[in-house]
Formats: sequence, C-alpha cells, structure tokens
Amino acid sequence: MSTELTTFITTLLATPPSAPGSIQLEIDTDGVTGLYEVLLTIMTESLKSWYPPPIQLSALTEVDHAKLAAYFASFGYVFKLEITEVPRVFRPANRDYLTQSRLPDMKFQMTNGGQLYTASFDYYRGG
Repeated sequence: MSTELTTFITTLLATPPSAPGSIQLEIDTDGVTGLYEVLLTIMTESLKSWYPPPIQLSALTEVDHAKLAAYFASFGYVFKLEITEVPRVFRPANRDYLTQSRLPDMKFQMTNGGQLYTASFDYYRGG
C-alpha cells in the first residue's frame, strides 16, 4: 500500500464521516480496475482499524456498516455490502472483477459465519 493511500485512510478515519462529496480522493490508479483495488484497500484497512485481526465480518454492526458507507460517500463513492447465505456449492471468483469495465459490476466475495458477503462500489450521485 502506498504512503499516499495510508495517509488518506488515516486522515479519513481520524474524524467522523463528512458530508457526501466533501473530500477529494486523489490517488493515481490504472483505470477502473486500479480504482476498485484502492476502494477495496480502503474498506479492508478501515475494518482492520475497528476490529482486531482476523476480521470477522459477522461482527460488523449495522452502525459500523453505515459509518463505512458514510466515509465512502464523503469522498464520492457508494459502498455496498450484501449479506446472504453461503450457497451449498460455492467457489469465490474474486479475480472476475478484472474482466469487468464498470465499477458497479466489480464484486469481491468473502465468507464468514455461514454468510456470504459481497462488497461492491459505485459512484456517488447524490441524494
């Protein structure tokens, strides 16, 4: 992780979430794939700062989920975390995002406590 990204995350989490679109994220990325990876890193590092390792997503409270979504909105993105039961036959394909060209179509899946967590992002459009 770059020093620039580490500084951004530390600064972001040092205060409560700001108003949507009030923080400018200026990170050089390699297109939408690089942006997606940066957003995943921000999600992971944020969770690591709130929960002891290893992160147990089943411990994620609705309050912290809302807070994480508010942080993402503050720098112009929507954070979505869908929670469903793990299918009987499941094999995560977390590299599939490399075949996508649109941010909202990129997904990352994790399992914990019998639940399937699917993280995705989109551009914040207000509202």
